Amino acid sequence: MKFRLRSLALQFRREEVTLPFHNVTYFWGQMGAGKSSIAKMIDYCLGGNVELSPAMQSEFVGARLEVELNNAVLSIERERDADNVLASWGTGDDAHQLIIPSRRAGGEVLPGTEVENLSDLVFYLSGLKPPRVRKSKKKADSDIERLSLRDLLWYCYLDQDEIDSSFFYLQRGADTFKQLKSRDVLRYVIGFHDERVAEIEAELDRVRGERLGIAATMESLRNALKQVGIETELEIGRRREELVYRAEVIGRNVLQMRASQGQQSTTAHAADELRSTAITLSEQLADNEQAQFEVRQKAEQDKRHLHELETLAVKFKRSLSARAVLGGVKFEACPRCTQLLPDRDTHLCHVCGQVDDIEIVAGAEEAIIDKDLKARTSELRDVITRHDAALETLTRERSAIAVRKNVIERERNEAMAEYDSAFLSNVISLERERAAVLQEVEGLASLERFPRLLDLQAQLLGQAYEREALLRVSWKEAKAAAEEDDTNLDLLKGYFLEYLLRAKVPGISATDEVEIPKTDFFPIIRGNDAQDETETSFTTLSSGGKKTLFKCCFAIAIHRLAVQLEAPLLEMLIIDSPMKNISERENREQFDSFYDMIYELSVGELSQTQIILIDKEFAPPPAGSGIDIISRHMKPNDPENPPLIPYYRGN
Repeated sequence: MKFRLRSLALQFRREEVTLPFHNVTYFWGQMGAGKSSIAKMIDYCLGGNVELSPAMQSEFVGARLEVELNNAVLSIERERDADNVLASWGTGDDAHQLIIPSRRAGGEVLPGTEVENLSDLVFYLSGLKPPRVRKSKKKADSDIERLSLRDLLWYCYLDQDEIDSSFFYLQRGADTFKQLKSRDVLRYVIGFHDERVAEIEAELDRVRGERLGIAATMESLRNALKQVGIETELEIGRRREELVYRAEVIGRNVLQMRASQGQQSTTAHAADELRSTAITLSEQLADNEQAQFEVRQKAEQDKRHLHELETLAVKFKRSLSARAVLGGVKFEACPRCTQLLPDRDTHLCHVCGQVDDIEIVAGAEEAIIDKDLKARTSELRDVITRHDAALETLTRERSAIAVRKNVIERERNEAMAEYDSAFLSNVISLERERAAVLQEVEGLASLERFPRLLDLQAQLLGQAYEREALLRVSWKEAKAAAEEDDTNLDLLKGYFLEYLLRAKVPGISATDEVEIPKTDFFPIIRGNDAQDETETSFTTLSSGGKKTLFKCCFAIAIHRLAVQLEAPLLEMLIIDSPMKNISERENREQFDSFYDMIYELSVGELSQTQIILIDKEFAPPPAGSGIDIISRHMKPNDPENPPLIPYYRGN
């Protein structure tokens, strides 16, 4: 993946400093000159977080990085403490400028491109799609997320602060999130994460999104039906039939009243009938509240019983464990006052003197008791669930009764206020009741399609589950097939050992063997002697100097493999202080060997990889090597070899 730095411009309070980059760029000199700040500013422009040195805290304003990609030259400007960057590319009519998040994605910012942050833009201008990996390696339905530019930079920027303390987050105890991401990068470079796997993962992510959408729709439909107290089409039909029959009965009563008007007078007023109905509804409300109270009491009792059982189960297991631990202990002195214990009969406890008749529960009995406890707690949870469902039903019934009672009370008040003739008041009351019933029938008719929609969504959900299961099987097969070929991993092992030998890392020999497990990719070096069980890894190296060389050689091996496989790893390698813990005078052989290897690779296998070196001493390339190199000697307070901030005279 072409990624060549052209220049870095740093804006300070009093002037702007521009640093050009060649195929090999070498910054060296005294500490405090700002050498490491150059690498940190490159990383800052690419979305990194930075802890500014005192000089940078005082003078730094902003930075601009110019990068050559496959399809464009990208300029990235980031002001101090800014979360966004100003990205510019193209010329003339094709010139573009865009303010874009440096790291956090917040939605598409370049329409039709899926570009949400700086990392996406770099991939887009490189003509590549960001690799997608599963967020959780344990959960089958985990989200799929992108590998970002920041993840790839772990193998392209060896930071001075971590060069001897972290092995690309692969070692045991590293941050879990970064550890998994680092492994994903290696799978991506080695080829374990191939196109087929990526396609299936993308389709799996799409189908999973559909399934979650269908499930959400079904939940909304269920809630809508539950709010009206109906959950199935059969219940709607039965309720509708009841209401239609009730409307017919009311209609017949009205006709009978009108037919008998001339024969006999109606003495019962509608207000009296409504009062009677209101009293009945009040009684129903009271009964409902009493029922809710009783159900709540029973639920609380069952919950307390469940908690007691769970507590007893814990205590039982603890007592068994304590009995198992202390059962074989022979106390010679009191564990409290340390005085010698008297002799006791064999059937008595040697400590307290009481009859030792407590039987130790056998393993089979313990399993039976544990099984009974689980069965009982499961039954109680089921009963509690039924109590909750009953409470929900009673609550809905109470709401319906309360609404009905309010309507009756309002009609009764209206009837009392108007106080028409008994006949007229009764007819009006019945007509109102019939109209309300017919209105409820119409409302139920609009709800009848909801259960059918629910059934349809259930079918779609089943189909989505089936497609997801088939895709998961295909994904596992494709992933296994991709990881079955160890050729690329063997190449990485060979390159790593080769560069360790070329750098003359002490303790490494040509007969050693490199192991890189597929599970964690943490390299281990063993001798070829079967009886020799010693192993060399980043964590077992006691020397900080060895750790820096060990890590540098692995990064170089990764870049060498990426070149051979044409893997989309950034063609850039920044190494900050490879001799951080190494004396150039006491370890001259390692110093010269490491830099000779770098120079040979820069005109050989890594000729397309831009290398930026930062160190305290300069190792010149061999005369006549033709290496495209620029070096800058940096000293504080030295106009001839100016520091990063030329005018700064602080400490």
